[in-house]
Amino acid sequence: MKKIIFSLKKNSFKNWEEVLDNPKPITLEKFQTGTVIINKKGTLNPEHPLAQDIKDEELDVPILAYCIHHKEYGDYLLDAGLDYSYYHDPLGGIKEPHADEFIQKKNQNISFHLEKRRIDLKGVFLSHLHPDHIAGIRELPKNIPYVMGKGEFKEYKPEIYGNFLKNLSIIYEIEFSRANEMPPLGPSVDLLGDGSLWAIWTPGHTPGHMSFLVNSFNNPVLLTMDACFIHENLEKAVAPSSYTWDVEKAQQTLEKIIDFLNKYPQVKVLCGHECKYDYIEPKME
Repeated sequence: MKKIIFSLKKNSFKNWEEVLDNPKPITLEKFQTGTVIINKKGTLNPEHPLAQDIKDEELDVPILAYCIHHKEYGDYLLDAGLDYSYYHDPLGGIKEPHADEFIQKKNQNISFHLEKRRIDLKGVFLSHLHPDHIAGIRELPKNIPYVMGKGEFKEYKPEIYGNFLKNLSIIYEIEFSRANEMPPLGPSVDLLGDGSLWAIWTPGHTPGHMSFLVNSFNNPVLLTMDACFIHENLEKAVAPSSYTWDVEKAQQTLEKIIDFLNKYPQVKVLCGHECKYDYIEPKME
């Protein structure tokens, strides 16, 4: 597989105030492609002083992918979710001992959602390379660009999780060290060049993890992806611990997200494994 640096568009916005003051003709649709069981003690770091006796509790949470519809530039996926193989096999055909187990109902797979809506996909932006975010690539077109954060591929372990990228000849990497700093979130990239869709470097869960901002006329929405699993991460200001590459970086990233949401209360937020959009008023203590 050939890796190519993603060509950055010229950023004409100096800060998030300018971005949010200029919404664009872009809409967002979310697709549930399955579910996964996670433990609350991994979802919220029990060692953090604000955690306050997190219970050892299993949570049944959705596996999501998102489609943005841009009036001029067309349709793009943000993550690929799961393909149809998980309907028949919770391991998705992966036989390795560490393979992740997911649950999928009939007609939840990503290609079903796209075909039902007759979506002509122009490209896919991947928040990171964990299986519940990329397994759906197996049933997506291979002649469109796939884009991830630089540093992400280095941590990808196909021998454990499954080689979901094997049929891609090219994958594009965003070099966030070349991106504009957009406080309080940090390096951010104007993906389509008009301020409608942003990739934000949110390391911690994985090295090259990306979150996304959709700057719509309807409402701006921050998709945290797995920088924040569930709404309680925001409410308690406690990042995940298990499932996480670097717990300290994950906490730093979460605090930047909370700072951003405090500064811009008009932004809705959707956490990585929750279906509900919401406004929040997080408090840092």
